[in-house]
Amino acid sequence: MNQDPFTHLIIGEAMQTHRALGPGLSEELYHRDLAARLAAGGIGHESKLRQELVYRGRVADVFEPDMVFPGQLVVELKSLRTEFLPVHLTQLLAYQKFRGIGTGLLLDFGKASLVFKRVVFTPVEAVFPVVAVPGWVAPSGLATAVVDVLGQVHRDHGLGYRETTWRGLVAAALSAEGIGHVVEPVVDVGGLGTADLRCIVVESGCAVTIGALGEGVSAMDRAYLQTCLRWLGLPWGVAVHFGRRSVDVRFVIAPKRGTFPQIPGATDE
Repeated sequence: MNQDPFTHLIIGEAMQTHRALGPGLSEELYHRDLAARLAAGGIGHESKLRQELVYRGRVADVFEPDMVFPGQLVVELKSLRTEFLPVHLTQLLAYQKFRGIGTGLLLDFGKASLVFKRVVFTPVEAVFPVVAVPGWVAPSGLATAVVDVLGQVHRDHGLGYRETTWRGLVAAALSAEGIGHVVEPVVDVGGLGTADLRCIVVESGCAVTIGALGEGVSAMDRAYLQTCLRWLGLPWGVAVHFGRRSVDVRFVIAPKRGTFPQIPGATDE
């Protein structure tokens, strides 16, 4: 921190806010107090400025970081009962990538003492992998079109965004290419209720799930895609992971009949 005096300064102001208000209140109260202290100290910043990420004429995501010090720092304020979670890190990294700012700061006012975590975003150059379409995938032309879209999105944006941003970018690219799709389809789960599936259905022929900022497509990612395929009644899908250092693309076949435990009253079609 001695090599980053500006971040150290902001942490000091946040500590003053924590001492003044105490732990465990709403994030908004800490935000107001810290913003007032920064203004009094002549430290300019943007507060909750909403900006759209537009790709190929469509809004892929909307970003609203708590505080941005242009060219220097992005800050997210939390008041947590838990430790910082991966979702908090991916949120901050996405904001840093969008604004082109290498340093980020997570602040947690929910504990007896202020908890902070400095986060560094470093752009990584990665080549989109060569993806072979398996023989059991049909129609192969649809699979090729999906892979081409994924590759184009990666070439246009690099790495560093969160899962929801990639889903929006891929959907925007599909729309621009005139490829029919449904984002987060709603299905009935065996008469028990409905579920919003975290995937994109493409041309009613396959499903695409997207992960981000990890190390690659995991066994859990493949299992979740199989769940989507089962309840959508689709034969295959694509799991893609836009990671921290590379892109991973895997084709996944639908589970065989009887693979999942049957729910009373449900059919496996």
